[in-house]
Amino acid sequence: KAKAKAKGKDKAKKSKGKDTVKKTSLAPKPVKTGKGATPLEVAQSVAALIRDGASHEVEDQWLARGIESVEGVGASMAWTGKKAVLAKYRGWEADHEIHAMKLEGPWVGATGFALKYRIDVTQKSTGQRTQMEEIAVYTVKDGKIVQEEFFYDMG
Repeated sequence: KAKAKAKGKDKAKKSKGKDTVKKTSLAPKPVKTGKGATPLEVAQSVAALIRDGASHEVEDQWLARGIESVEGVGASMAWTGKKAVLAKYRGWEADHEIHAMKLEGPWVGATGFALKYRIDVTQKSTGQRTQMEEIAVYTVKDGKIVQEEFFYDMG
């Protein structure tokens, strides 16, 4: 009986400790993206380079080797690795003529940033000219873009 009472007290102490852990786990923790440029620094540079027409410099300077590029509704596909992502870019460029582009942002968060693109473009293979809008959300880790995801206005 004495051992049973002692075990009961130990269980009470352990559960009391768990409650303490639960309460402290509700506290926020710092968000870090690793070494290198911060999401703000990457965002400012990427936006400036794109506005200057230097997209290839963005590719060289800011894309991680293992980047993942995710296309939104309609395509709903992902390309993984810098080589595959650059091939995706070159394919899109080959089939599209951009007449005008406006870039808005960046909007910067703790782990990355977003840019909004408004593009007047003609798809060469179909001859269809459209005004498209997309929001690109970029995730930054260790000073590089490790993921980009494109969101389309379906309204």
